[in-house]
Amino acid sequence: MKMRATKVLIADDDAGMLRLLTQRLDALDIEVIEARDALSALVLANETAPDLIILDIGMPGGNGLSACEMLASEPSLSRVPVIILSGRSDDATLFRCQSVGARYIRKGADAIDEVKTTVRRLLCIGEETSAATPELFVG
Repeated sequence: MKMRATKVLIADDDAGMLRLLTQRLDALDIEVIEARDALSALVLANETAPDLIILDIGMPGGNGLSACEMLASEPSLSRVPVIILSGRSDDATLFRCQSVGARYIRKGADAIDEVKTTVRRLLCIGEETSAATPELFVG
């Protein structure tokens, strides 16, 4: 019997960021589902039941934080961990991330490695499977 692959949905309208994240997660043997906007992310989340979701905030077709709030209200997806990956780091953004239980990572030079580390922790993959609880705000 074949085991179900770990699936991560990534929604980002930045093609370069999407490509880098996909490459890093592919290296962890994770199936990546890509969306270029918030509406597509919501549809794909419902269709594919991912194990984790990574959302950019500023995307066409809706805001990633609003999409995160909608996911949190959906019973079948409310327990799926969400990482918000954004250049926005104002207090209101951080508060909204915290209020829906999303992890926040600031886009920047170290963002890709931070995402990879956080994904490993949340999905218990690789050598970073310690009993430590991941920080809410990583960035």
